[in-house]
Amino acid sequence: MKSLPRPVCPRFVSVLLLFAFVLWGGTLLSCRKEPTDFGAGQRAQKKEVELQNKTLLEQFVLAVEELENHADQAYPENALLRLNPWLESCAASRDFQANDEYAARADAFLRLSQTAAEIESVCAKAAPAAQGEGECAALTEDDAKLLPEKLDQFLAELEELNALYRSPLLTRYGAMAAELKKGVSEAGTFQFGGRAKMVASAIARFSFTPLMNFRVISEGAARLAELYRLDRRSFLPEDVSHFKSSVWERNIAAWAKGDTTDPTRQTMNLFRWTCDVIALSDEAESEPIPRQAWQALLTSQGTPLERASVFMGLLRQIGITSFLIKPTDPAREAEFPVLVGAVIPGDEGNKVLLFLPECAVPVPGEEGPRVSDATRGLTFPSIATLEEASQNDAIWRRLDLDGRPFPLTAADLVSVRAVLPTDMFNMSHRMWIMMRESVIERTDAQGDAASFVPPLLAMSFESAKNEIASLPCIASVEQGWEFQTPVVEQTILPVESQILLLPYLYEVPASSSLSMRSDDESSKKYAPTEGAGSGSAETSPTEVKMIHPLWEGKILFFKGRFDTESGAANRLQQGRVPDRLLKQATYNIETQLGEYLNQVQKSQGEGGGSLSEDQIRAAAAQFVNQTRQDIGMKLFLKVTARFYLGLVSYALHNEDAALAHFEDSDLLDKLGGIWRSASLTLIAEIYESRGDYSRAQKIYGRLEGAAALSGKIRAKWLGEAAPAESAEESEPESAE
Repeated sequence: MKSLPRPVCPRFVSVLLLFAFVLWGGTLLSCRKEPTDFGAGQRAQKKEVELQNKTLLEQFVLAVEELENHADQAYPENALLRLNPWLESCAASRDFQANDEYAARADAFLRLSQTAAEIESVCAKAAPAAQGEGECAALTEDDAKLLPEKLDQFLAELEELNALYRSPLLTRYGAMAAELKKGVSEAGTFQFGGRAKMVASAIARFSFTPLMNFRVISEGAARLAELYRLDRRSFLPEDVSHFKSSVWERNIAAWAKGDTTDPTRQTMNLFRWTCDVIALSDEAESEPIPRQAWQALLTSQGTPLERASVFMGLLRQIGITSFLIKPTDPAREAEFPVLVGAVIPGDEGNKVLLFLPECAVPVPGEEGPRVSDATRGLTFPSIATLEEASQNDAIWRRLDLDGRPFPLTAADLVSVRAVLPTDMFNMSHRMWIMMRESVIERTDAQGDAASFVPPLLAMSFESAKNEIASLPCIASVEQGWEFQTPVVEQTILPVESQILLLPYLYEVPASSSLSMRSDDESSKKYAPTEGAGSGSAETSPTEVKMIHPLWEGKILFFKGRFDTESGAANRLQQGRVPDRLLKQATYNIETQLGEYLNQVQKSQGEGGGSLSEDQIRAAAAQFVNQTRQDIGMKLFLKVTARFYLGLVSYALHNEDAALAHFEDSDLLDKLGGIWRSASLTLIAEIYESRGDYSRAQKIYGRLEGAAALSGKIRAKWLGEAAPAESAEESEPESAE
């Protein structure tokens, strides 16, 4: 049989292979053009999830925009936490940058949490001995050897962290651990009773409290480790504090910066607003609770650093970069005043203007402070730049007082560190995403939340660093760990931060319409109603509701909603509990106590029992203590509302009404003088603005406590710059 020619077979195979390749390629192309359809059900489910996420986001946006309606912190926290599935599904932000320093802090707090948990585990084994149920309980010899090692480790880890934060709370925990270590070490020297037994006895004798123990700091440090994970794609309850600060600062900056478009004047307006509203605290406690920015705003009190934090937050919302100025040698930080540099753009490049929050003044330029008949009061033709202040020592000598030279010279500023107000919130990935995604249009909403444009929630450390590093005199740019101390303390021990909020969570019955006292000049057009005050004006029946006057009034003030029926003045007036009610409550304690005890005994009798004399005394003491606390809270509401009403009138440029509030004798003398210096400062400012320099100078010169330095500097400058007055007016009796 004749065979086929050999070339035919390869050609045939080639054709078959080519045909198969074309078919396979066509299949691939068709797959690429038409993705797999998962069905109408899956598409509907995806749309439903998107709609649900949008609704949840709108609910949270509405909550933070109308926080005056949510004194209960649980609502905005729950609304935020419900967004976690949505946050996880969002695309990553290209603006977020990981930061090794924050990752290191997260690891450090996690180690501290684990060490504290191990110490707590050992101490818990000695708990029966503390309760008299055993001598050495389950404590072993290995535990007795391990405990001193773990205490040393805990102290070392705590010291490393506290070098950054300088936290009074961390210092207290360090002292607690050192004291326990001392007791355990002494117990270990007595070998005759067995090491485990003696260590257990030492632990049992140690006084742990519900707030100061190793379990509390272990749990708190674990939460901080989560907060410091900047790339975490979920919210925590602590994040709500950042939204409060940012939204309030945005609202304030919108009106407090003034009508000017000049960034220097805007910065000066925001600085003056901050110093007027955030009084330097004169707290009697040796260790006051550190305040976050939103807490300083709400309570109108803070340290110089907290005042600086608020000021820098306001600047951030109008796009101005700012930072703390510190010496290159960290050992000299204690003698450095709190000094803020604001980066102001100009035709000839950026310049850094200097501000002193503790002194409540900008650093004057070469011309110094001036007064004129046209402007009235001290003005600053120029504000010193960092470069000028590093070359001209005369700028700083203007701040010298008799016997007290100002602790800065030009040489100190030749080379400085710039410390940025960064924290675990504004550096996080979640805030970058939230700022991008939460532009909400609500055509069905009314008022402030109708269109939500988010505030600046996040910042780029690298961008700010690049902007600042090239400026004159800047040696380095760093993270601002000290700004995070309030968050650190309140995350470990939330109950202390809640103390600050107690007066703002206090409810009072109030009419639904505006209720003004007859002596209030700020809103004469509104008629007084029942319960508004002690005036004898006619009353009209109104619907009564419960409000939180200090909380609602202050947040409306931040929005610039002052003197309207739904404004700040309305809410704050409702908080001014009449004197007659306070006196009546004080005088009637014995009568109320008798009625209370009769009710308690009657209730006990209906149950077939009776109260012993000790139980009656305990119930009486509890009632009297609670009643006095309630009276004290109402007094605080009355006096503090008066101060805030003065701020409202001052913002409205109604100086007569502001003076009527600030010169109130209760405001100046009660509550241990908590508002005295703040009120006198604003009284002096009003007289200064009226050209009554002699009176203003006298009041400034008599300020005490934390406000004394700013008062003395202002009085000195007025004495040097103000024209001689032909006749000096005596000060009002209320300001003496």
